[in-house]
Amino acid sequence: MHRPVELTLLPADALCRKLSRARKGVSETKPAFEQLTKCLDAALVQEWTKQERIAMEQHGDHLKIYEVASEKCG
Repeated sequence: MHRPVELTLLPADALCRKLSRARKGVSETKPAFEQLTKCLDAALVQEWTKQERIAMEQHGDHLKIYEVASEKCG
C-alpha cells in the first residue's frame, strides 16, 4: 500500500542530495570565476554577453557559440 509513496520519496531524496552538492560546488567555484572575469578585457566580456543574449533570443544556429571545437589525438 505504501509502495507508491516510497517510490516517490527515493527520487526526491536523490534530487535533494544532488541540489545540495550543486549548491556547494557553485559556492566553491564562484570566487575563481569572479577573479577570472576581473582579469578579462571588458570589451570581450561585453561582446560575449551580447552573443549570449542573441543566442538565447534567436536559438537555432546562434546557439553554436556554445560548441567547443576540439581535436582528438591519435
